[in-house]
Parts: sequence; C-alpha cells; structure tokens
Amino acid sequence: MKIILSILTLFIYNVHLAQNSRADANEYFQNLNFTEAINLYKQLESKKKKSKPLYVERLAESYFNINDYANAKIWYEKLYVLKEKRVDEKTIIKYIQSLKACQEYSVANSIIKEYYNYDKQKLATILEQEKYLDSLMVEAPQYNIANSEINSPLSDFAPMYYKDAIVFSSSRAPEFSEDAEYSWNNQPYLSILTAKRDTTTGKLMDVQKFHKNIQSSYHEGTLTYSSDYKTVYFTQNYLKGNELQVNPKGFSNMQILRGEVEGDSIVNAVSVKFNNPKYSFGHPFLTEDGKRLFFVANMYGGFGETDIYYVDIDEDGKLGTATNLGPTINTSGREMFPFVAGQYLYFASDSHFGLGGLDIFKVEIESSNVYGTPKNLGTPINSNMDDFALIINDSDNTGYFSSNRANGKGDDDIYSFNKSAEMMVYKGIIIDEITKNPIAEGTIKVYDENKQLVVQANTDEQGNFEVALDPNVNHIFAFFKLEYKQEILAVNNADNPTLYKEVNQTELIPFSKYVVNEGGVEKVRVNPIFFNLNRFNITYKAAAELDKIVSFMNDFPNVKIKIEAHTDSRASDAFNLELSNNRAKSTQEYLVYMGIDPSRIESAIGYGESRLINNCANGVPCSNEDHLANRRCEFIIIGK
Repeated sequence: MKIILSILTLFIYNVHLAQNSRADANEYFQNLNFTEAINLYKQLESKKKKSKPLYVERLAESYFNINDYANAKIWYEKLYVLKEKRVDEKTIIKYIQSLKACQEYSVANSIIKEYYNYDKQKLATILEQEKYLDSLMVEAPQYNIANSEINSPLSDFAPMYYKDAIVFSSSRAPEFSEDAEYSWNNQPYLSILTAKRDTTTGKLMDVQKFHKNIQSSYHEGTLTYSSDYKTVYFTQNYLKGNELQVNPKGFSNMQILRGEVEGDSIVNAVSVKFNNPKYSFGHPFLTEDGKRLFFVANMYGGFGETDIYYVDIDEDGKLGTATNLGPTINTSGREMFPFVAGQYLYFASDSHFGLGGLDIFKVEIESSNVYGTPKNLGTPINSNMDDFALIINDSDNTGYFSSNRANGKGDDDIYSFNKSAEMMVYKGIIIDEITKNPIAEGTIKVYDENKQLVVQANTDEQGNFEVALDPNVNHIFAFFKLEYKQEILAVNNADNPTLYKEVNQTELIPFSKYVVNEGGVEKVRVNPIFFNLNRFNITYKAAAELDKIVSFMNDFPNVKIKIEAHTDSRASDAFNLELSNNRAKSTQEYLVYMGIDPSRIESAIGYGESRLINNCANGVPCSNEDHLANRRCEFIIIGK
C-alpha cells in the first residue's frame, strides 16, 4: 500500500546524501526515503531537550508512509499533545488512521468527534456513518472472503475484469520484472499482469504478463475497459520515450492514457485531454455504457489529498469537462479507486468513518451528480488496515478487492469474495405485556435451524429493533430483557420469504407478574402446595404447582431461591417441625429432579408451626380453612 499512499507519485533521486544533519534528514524525507529519514530524525530529536514539532511530525509522517502504524501512532500522539490538539485536518486524519490500525477505536472515535465539533454538518454525517457501521457489526456478515491463490510476497492489487480473466497491478519479481526498485517501498515498479478466472468459483490462476508492448521501466497499472474490450484507459508515468518526464522538483506524476486493444497489445495510446503534468491522475473506471469515465486526481481546487472526478464521453469519444464528485464523496483525506455497479458507486476512503486505513464504501447514485451518504461495507471486506480497489459482478454476487491486512501473503494482496443472498430487514417492537409500554434496551438474538447464533441486536428507547437476515433460511428469534420472561419465536421464512409480521410486535411478561411482595420480601406467586395429612411425599396436585416453579426458574435463569415449609398447629411441635422439614426437602428434590440446578436453591428448611400467619395456635379452636392457611410452602427469591 506504500505505492498507493502517494497517489502513484514517483520521485527519482541520484544525489549522494551525507549523514547526520537536519538537511540530510529533510532531503531523505523529500526523496520518499522514509526509513533513512526516520533514522536521522530520531537522532536529531534525541539531542533536543525539548521536542521540536517539525521532527516529531516528520517522524509520524515517515512511519505512517511505511505502514508502521504502531510507531506512527506514538509520534502523532506526541505531536497532538505538543501542539495542544491544534493540528490540521490532514494530520488528524492520519492520527485517527494510526489509532484504528492499532485497534484503539474508542480513543480514535472520541478524538474524531472532539475535532469536528465545530462542523455540525460534518459531525452529523460521521455519527450517521458510525451508527450504520455499528449496525453492521451486529449483523451476519454479508460477504465471505478468501486470499487469492495468485498473490505473491510483494504487492498485487487493483484487479479489473477482462473477459473471463482479471488484469491487475503487481510489483512481483524476478519472473515478471527486472526493473529498478522504487525508493518508497524498495519493490520493483508496477507491471500489468493477468490471471484466468473461474467464473463459477471465482478462483484465479495462471498468472501472465499482459499488454507487454506498453510496459516501461516505471509504473503502469489500474486499467479499465469498454464493455466490448476494444477500448482501454490506464495509468502510466509521464514518459518521453522510455525516460521519465520530471517537474522542476524532480517528481514525475501520473497520467491517464486511452488506447485500443488489439489481441494482447494496446495500440494508439494517447494521453487524455484533462491530464496536467503538475498533478497526478489515476484509477480510471469506465461505466458499462461507456458514457462516463471516473478517475482520481490531486488537482488544485479539490477537497483533499486526492479526489474522485468524472468526465462525460460523447458518442464520438470526445471527453467533457472534469467534474468533482463534491463534498458528499470527497473529504480532506484520500478518496480513491472508483467502481460503479448498477446504481452504486464503490470507492476507498481514509476519511469517512471506518475501521482504519483505507476502507471501502458504497453510495447510491441518486442522479447525475447527486449521491447519498457513503456507507462502510463493514467486516470482513474492511479491516483495521488498507482495503481498496473493489470490483463486483452483480449478476453472480462475486468480486475482488485489495488489502494489506495481517496474515496476507504479501504487501498488498487480492482477495475474492462472494456476497450472501440479499438480506431482508425484519423490523419490530417489544412491549411490556401488562403496561403496553415499549421496552428499551431489550436484546434480540436470532439463531438458525442448527441453533447457531446469526445476529444479535438491541431495542432503542422506543422499543424498536431491526435485523437483516437471509430470507431463504428459517430462523428462531429469542427476546430478552432483565426481569422479563424470555420469548421464543420460530419464523419459517424459508417457506415464505415475505413473512415478517410475526415479529412486528412482541410482548414480554414482566418478572413482577410472577412475584408477590410480602413485607418487603419477594416470593414466587404460587398456589398452596398440597400434601396429604401427616405426609411429605409429592402428590399429583403438588407436582402441578411445583411445575410452575420449575417453569418460572427456567424462564428466569438467574433467579435463586430458598424454600420454607410450614405446618398448622395441630400435632406436637416436634412432629410438625420434622414434617415441615421433610416437606421442604421433598420439594427441593422434586425441583432438582425436574432439572433445576441445585446451586440455585440456597436452602430448604421446615419451620413447623413456629411461623403461623393467623391466631390458630395450640388450643385455639379454628376451622379447617384457617388451619389450611398455615400449611404452606414458600419460595423466597434471594437473587435475580
């Protein structure tokens, strides 16, 4: 990705550099030799009693440009403190990317919101994008990805469809390139390669050099073809013969050329009219109808480091005026690698709200130059590193993208992906069965038929929720809320993909419905547990009531209880105490037998006639009904 960071800007240097001075460090930095610049700036910084902002900034920039985000984060953080948070937007963007690359998301997001607090419109967009990305993180992944078989230990990136193959850019060596190395990343200059594509599986194979006739000793790449594969636009350094054209500062920028494809060759290649040697142009993409060419440039008057533009193309092939896609798409950072499929524009950005580095975004094209809010594709397409150059075939929901994420084969790798079936959004509301009020912060877990968790979501303050699911799979919904009974609902949408009203409104029974409060003590609401006279075995009637306790404890798995059994005053005190204790133990044994974890029953104790609830004590004449009131078994809630 080091190549991409500079919008394919090439610097040629041949000056013998001295050592250990500020001038030498600055020259290394200007020459894009960041490793040497780091060594000298660190020496200079170590000699200072007080940190010098220039050295700190250059160290941060240098580490960032060689993808050492851990060290970049350290130096950007130091710069942020040193300048008392008063840094420019380009610096804050790179600081944020370094933090996210190190997966320090909470810190990064806090700094983003603090920095853009002055711009309410920008902040609103960030919050909208954050909310959307958060929703993706709790949904089932929409894509399956795989590292392609064709990747090398060096950079392979920017795939583009070409018939039943792809073409891509690569710096692999030595079999495809014997050219000099590019100073930025010490890799050979980019060449154009092709790989055959299995149109069923997406597997890539048989890598060959492609369009050999236009390949120079410098960079070529990022091609796009007309739908009949007769016209091609591609990126190349400004050349005169096979020699670089450089500006007074020694830089050779990039240009876009248009050519005709004849067999394996590109002929009649010419520079397009909007090129300007003062700037770099690249990443062309031609729409399927051939009427619009998107591209990336760092022209004066743009919104950031690199912006996405387009030109319309007349029927005779004449190019119109370059038009910037505007601030909805372009930011102060880098927007790159445009690709259009259907009504959607896909592109990479490091400044829209994302996961770190360049992320891939999707935005609906609402009209000629009107776009919705860009939405992050989420994981696994995006990672905490650079993810870019996505292409997608809508007809079979497959595609490819590039990434320098961890555990790849090389610097940049090409990944294949297939898209799951279009998700169907299930919306609903959860309410209290008794009060009919919405339940906020309720939890919805959705499982497949194999009882594997598919997605989890929470209700908002109004009790609303939504989840995106594959409409061709049956699901089981489980609704939770602390101190409410769990509800389970099977939705057989595989039989009827349009079915969703079943989850439109779900009522949860509150814990309070099952509980009675007596003197500040919570007890499970239950009818009297009947035992035969002077017996403690569980009767049929007693089992029916105890099954309600079992159901209650299953519905509220965090509840713990203690069992207290009581008798009336008839018979001796000692006999009643033993009888009640036996009844308590029998009750406990029944609950355990029915599957209740013994650890959830703290104790089972009989109190005999010591806790009468009326005046029917020894010697007091009472009706059978009054005595029966004292013959009770209570289930005291001690934890929930």
